[in-house]
Amino acid sequence: MRGSLDAPEGIASSPDGRLFISNGGGAIGVLERDGTLRQIGKALAPNGVAVDREGRVIVANMGLLNKGPGPLQRIDVATGTVETLVSELEGRQLVASNGPATARNGDIYCTHSSWGPIGNIGTTTPAGFIYRVAADGRASIVARNLRGVNGLCLDREERFVYASLTAEGRIRRWRRQADGSLIDPQDYGPQLGVVIPDHQAKDIRAMATAERADLGYCDGIAFDAAGNLWVTLPFANRIVAITPDGRKVDIVHDPEGRMLSSPTNLCWGGADLRDLYVVSRASGVVVKARTDIAGLPLANWPAA
Repeated sequence: MRGSLDAPEGIASSPDGRLFISNGGGAIGVLERDGTLRQIGKALAPNGVAVDREGRVIVANMGLLNKGPGPLQRIDVATGTVETLVSELEGRQLVASNGPATARNGDIYCTHSSWGPIGNIGTTTPAGFIYRVAADGRASIVARNLRGVNGLCLDREERFVYASLTAEGRIRRWRRQADGSLIDPQDYGPQLGVVIPDHQAKDIRAMATAERADLGYCDGIAFDAAGNLWVTLPFANRIVAITPDGRKVDIVHDPEGRMLSSPTNLCWGGADLRDLYVVSRASGVVVKARTDIAGLPLANWPAA
């Protein structure tokens, strides 16, 4: 569905049937129920997308893509109002806000992947972090020293925050405290494939298809209703899941990129939350599929 998007990356759904897609056409693109794409605001470097409990869209900007700033924005799609939630932390301007996630109490979490360079996919420098924006607007760093931290989500009970560590090819989770802070980091599930220290994007793209198929560099993550954590592996053109008992299982692999070409982020939507939407960044499309298991309802959906 919807071809020729300008560098799409993040996606989120609404109970009313709309999709929110980050792309170069605006601060956020709203795919209406009739299939029209409405762009809101000026694009900075829109990347990951989430929706808060009031239905406002949260957009993380990967400023390193265009050597600009990387703030976290909140967009009211009804009025078109775009506001900046966080532009700097601890006296330093954000440049690589990547994956946001929202909680039902109003907390917003977001990853900040690195300070650059953006092409070092296998970075060995643990400069990434996770920051939190409380319901009152105060922002603070809640997890540090992470290698290429990327996609983010919460589980059904919102007891843990999960993040994909791209450079390590694995998922890590933190226990969420009553005050929103994160403690007790634990690796979750197995390593997802081959990773190489300081692996450069240009060298990855030059690899043979068969070699890229084994790469474990992870990006977007989302839970289904059965507790399986779905993970995109963009360079491998693969989606895998980590089961509740910690096993990695293949969902789909498209080595030649005929349908999924660099899948970055995914979400569920539809009345029964069984419509899966996957952003295929390299081809500029969003792919839709039906799944046997529904997705986990997020903060802007009624709790199951």
